[in-house]
Amino acid sequence: MSFTEDGITDLRTTEFDGGLIVRARSAHADRVVQCYVAGRLADWQTAPGEDVRFELAGVEETDLIALLAVDPTDAETDWWASAFGASDAHGSRVRLRTPQTIAPYRPADRWRVYLGDAGDEQADALLWDQAVYPAAARACGWGAALGEGGFGWDGRDAAGFGLAFGRGEFGFDCEMLEVVSDPLGPGTYPYRAVVADEAGNVSAATAGEVTLDTFAGCAAALTVQSYDRATDALRLAFAPSKDLS
Repeated sequence: MSFTEDGITDLRTTEFDGGLIVRARSAHADRVVQCYVAGRLADWQTAPGEDVRFELAGVEETDLIALLAVDPTDAETDWWASAFGASDAHGSRVRLRTPQTIAPYRPADRWRVYLGDAGDEQADALLWDQAVYPAAARACGWGAALGEGGFGWDGRDAAGFGLAFGRGEFGFDCEMLEVVSDPLGPGTYPYRAVVADEAGNVSAATAGEVTLDTFAGCAAALTVQSYDRATDALRLAFAPSKDLS
């Protein structure tokens, strides 16, 4: 296996203006340590040594944070689904994206995503609204920007042979559109996604629910390791929450 959670301990977070600083200790001096936030690869340290530190802008204490030690050749590989299981629920956020299918979208079509509050029967609040094809240019087919995110005549930045080839995305359709919600509390949230054209026609909705229940549990086995009389400081040890380590 090319990744492991074992050997990463003493994970702790401190706030700074605009985000969190995550510190941990790794027993894998010869491996890269990756940091995942809300189910996405946020950063990695290529030569971590024993101590690792990640400064994460825009991250809140309610976000799910996880660390993995991986082989150096896999530093940029996203192991989230393999290590923790594929899910649309990542910590305290909901992630939605368009499917990898060939669809007859037109340049003026817009992708709209709605999200309801926990316990609502319907998703009524508009979460995201954007053009299916940015700048009204089609991003499908065999695009013209091989090596720059596309492959063929009109597919610059397409999610196919190009932008995400070799990273789990493979298709000839529109750019892979994605939206991630702000941090949310535990509960079941309804969502709904539609495509609207310039005449106001709206497609049939793709709808469902996402349950958020992966908040960090309490640390266990708290003990006092030592006491420094000169500084009046205690050194504590504990078993970290499985949601955080």
